[in-house]
Amino acid sequence: MAISPQDKAIIRRAPLFAAVSETLLDELLKDARVTSYRRGQILFLRGDPAERFYMLLDGWVKIFLDTPSGEQTVIEIMRGGETIAEAAIFLGMAYPASAEVADDARVIEIPAAPFLTRLRQDSELALTMLAALSKRLHHLIQHIEKVQAFSTPQRLAGFLLGLTDKTAGEVVLRLPYDKSLVAARLGMKPESLSRALAKLRDVGVSTQGDTVRIADIALLQDFSESEE
Repeated sequence: MAISPQDKAIIRRAPLFAAVSETLLDELLKDARVTSYRRGQILFLRGDPAERFYMLLDGWVKIFLDTPSGEQTVIEIMRGGETIAEAAIFLGMAYPASAEVADDARVIEIPAAPFLTRLRQDSELALTMLAALSKRLHHLIQHIEKVQAFSTPQRLAGFLLGLTDKTAGEVVLRLPYDKSLVAARLGMKPESLSRALAKLRDVGVSTQGDTVRIADIALLQDFSESEE
């Protein structure tokens, strides 16, 4: 499927592509294709050759590792507008983790070989890509710091705030994936998530299935930043 103008606008918002010219962007994406995936489908598995990377247009993708005991450790949940596995293709290695579609998604698949050829020819472009990877690393460090510094209700509050652009008034939103995955993303057990949801009732948050109602978004913001 071809890349539409609407898709191009999403691509432009990604740090990896934001600073490149329109002509260069078209060149970098000339071999790319848009593919739709259903929830539960696998993009790649740990150890597969990193022959392409991905740009998530909409939906959610889970990055995870399988543990020796057969459980999963969720590393990150990717959302629309984010790139996936670009570091692996830059290093010329296998994928270091696995990726599964957590909710129906549309993804741009970008072959690695022509992309890397262009990078080797253009040092300025390579530096731009390096800066984008550094920004991603900074984001991951911030997430780890939040997990360590904030209580489980505060981490959940921050997650819910990240699902909306509103800053005042009532908000009704849908959890983008099941609660067990939300818990894993926030570094907590499912039972801890249930207790955190109960705690958030005190600040006007109620749930029914995957629907969340926030009575006052500003009040929830204050709670998420408070010192408990």
